[in-house]
Amino acid sequence: MIDWTKYTKIAEGVARRVADEYPGIEAEDIRQEILLHVAEKRAVYEGANYPDGQLRNNFRKIAISYAGRERYTYIYHSAEYVYTSSEVRQLFEKAFFQPELWETAPTKEDGVSVTAGGVVVALWDLDRAYSSLPVLDAEVIAKRYEHGEPLSSAETMRLSRAIDKIVRVLNNGVVKRQQEMKAHSGAQRRTVGATA
Repeated sequence: MIDWTKYTKIAEGVARRVADEYPGIEAEDIRQEILLHVAEKRAVYEGANYPDGQLRNNFRKIAISYAGRERYTYIYHSAEYVYTSSEVRQLFEKAFFQPELWETAPTKEDGVSVTAGGVVVALWDLDRAYSSLPVLDAEVIAKRYEHGEPLSSAETMRLSRAIDKIVRVLNNGVVKRQQEMKAHSGAQRRTVGATA
């Protein structure tokens, strides 16, 4: 028999962490997707006595798959790119501090048409967000990704928070529009339901 209290608690924790990684995807939606999966695969979960760590791993795979699909659907239908912390880290590591990429890349003033989500657009966006960071946050990013120096545990924590700040800045407009759309469609649904 499935211990729904235990499963729900683990699903909530996983959902919160994955929602932090995928801006615009609600933790509650992720939690529901995990629990729906468990309900659909009830026989498998009842037959196995998974330890908590294995449940977390299984739930994380489900959550990542769901969040990725939702993110892709949003990008496809809205033509707006949503950055993840993993992508921001990759841009810092592989492109942002590479002068040769900046020297050959078109600038905004060149009037070049570049599709959303392209590396040039990502670098422009990242440069804007990076410039808005407090000095200490920018310094720890440069120390790690430009100079390749090891970080202390405090610096690692600062780096993680700085990356999170950048992701929030990059996605701020997109997330606001998503919330406005949800509020608008939710208000319409309530009005329709109220008149029925």
